[in-house]
Amino acid sequence: MFNPILFRHKLHRSPELSGSEKRTHELLVKTLRAFGYSPIEDVGGHGVVVKIDSGLPGPHLLFRADTDALPINEIAVHQHSSEHDGIMHACGHDGHSASLMALAYRLSLFTLQRGTVTMIFQPSEENGQGALAMLSDEKWDKGKIDYAFGYHNVPGYPLGQILCRENTFACASTGVSITFKGKTAHAAYPESAINPTFAIRELMQDIDVLPITLGGLTMATLVHVNLGQPAFGTTPESGQLMVTLRSDSNKCFQQLCEGLEEKAKAYADRDGLTLAIDWDDNFNATINHSEANMLLKQACKDIGFHFADLNEPMRWSEDFSAYSAQWPSAFFGLGSGTEHPPLHDPHYDFPDTLIDISSKIFEQIIRDMNGLR
Repeated sequence: MFNPILFRHKLHRSPELSGSEKRTHELLVKTLRAFGYSPIEDVGGHGVVVKIDSGLPGPHLLFRADTDALPINEIAVHQHSSEHDGIMHACGHDGHSASLMALAYRLSLFTLQRGTVTMIFQPSEENGQGALAMLSDEKWDKGKIDYAFGYHNVPGYPLGQILCRENTFACASTGVSITFKGKTAHAAYPESAINPTFAIRELMQDIDVLPITLGGLTMATLVHVNLGQPAFGTTPESGQLMVTLRSDSNKCFQQLCEGLEEKAKAYADRDGLTLAIDWDDNFNATINHSEANMLLKQACKDIGFHFADLNEPMRWSEDFSAYSAQWPSAFFGLGSGTEHPPLHDPHYDFPDTLIDISSKIFEQIIRDMNGLR
């Protein structure tokens, strides 16, 4: 008998960073084979895919879990604490994987009556590269996916509360590093320098103004500034700004990124500065499709699970957005508890209660759409 809670604890004890999920991959494959599946291995890195085809016409549903951990040193003390210093499952991907594995086990006990079900265990979510890597990997014959589903645990909401939302569930976001470089001079002769101070100062003002001009939930958060050296005798030669950009609209997000880049280029050209712009952790918004959302909510009703509709999207980002851009999708949240430590916190631990709730929702969607006997 498969125990998804013990499986989750095993994953939690052996966390692996994005792109390094080798042992996690091996455990996933071993467990799936024990259920009688023939998983496709090493998809998009260390991803794993399982496809159940009834051989009869019907909907093709996809369910996704993520598998990577974070470079955080775990402080929480329990029997399944991380055995790897400086690495922990501080976002609950161990729980998401346990939920999908619980679904895989349940499906192994039944016969799919029509259509196809695909389950994917995706690496490298935290750096925003895993979903795109899996989608571009030809090892996996995706076929025509009718609907895709996934979820994320959400601290700050009542334990087990199902969180739904039409349209945008999670925001688009990216980190951008903008570096100006000029020429230093003696502080007594600043006119002979090519000083990045003016470009840095004006770009900081633009960071405050640009989101307002675009409207909606659009944000630019200044996270780091570095200008010159701590020396009274010299003018600055280089300066750097690091900013996090986010929006609930992919269109506004693109305009925000382009607008900031255009401003930086204009100041560099004006002041004779060289410019370097580096983008990091780029995520589009995760957009829910109305039909997929209806299927999700109907499944909750069928098994007596109450759900709440969010007034605003989550401000964090999810690379499930790559799937929602390809196929009609529904991504939902599950409350981890109002007093639960936040995501990416060293005290965080995924609530085991959510494994049963999420896997039952997934199973009911399949029962409603494909049938099980």
